[in-house]
Amino acid sequence: MADKKPTEKAAPGKVKHSMDLQSFLPFVMFRFGAKMAQAGHKLPLLLQETGVPIGEREWRIISILGAYGGLTNGRVAEVLVTDAATITRGVKVLKRLGFVDTKISKRDRRRVLIYLTDAGADFHDIISPKRIETGELIDSCFKDQEKEELFHLLNKLDRHLQHMENELDDEWE
Repeated sequence: MADKKPTEKAAPGKVKHSMDLQSFLPFVMFRFGAKMAQAGHKLPLLLQETGVPIGEREWRIISILGAYGGLTNGRVAEVLVTDAATITRGVKVLKRLGFVDTKISKRDRRRVLIYLTDAGADFHDIISPKRIETGELIDSCFKDQEKEELFHLLNKLDRHLQHMENELDDEWE
């Protein structure tokens, strides 16, 4: 009878390709986004203090409409980098509260313009000063030139990501 060698097994859960998360840009950016969301005047607390039953999803829609004016569902989704169904659900809540209203296109009945009502604009103006203050607190660690350079680099990254999306999309023949 031949001697059997014990079978060598890798430790359970051992990965073959370890990532250095501290230098992995998608992870670093995710963490900064999460940290900035929790900095200063915390949005969930600001919303809760108003007594209005909305969440961050609805606030983001209000803030986009406050910044850009009336937009289609698809454009709001594009700006927020989310899907149209998420926006539709948020708009439904906001419409019920009287914060937004919609208009249907005369040319294409599938297109819907979403816009803030007076009540929605008033709500926006309750929350936005604290959010603006939070943004100022966050970027106060930068000198003006540093902030300019940071935005230059972020815009460069944004253009690159858009290019990557177009290049890697399997839509094109």
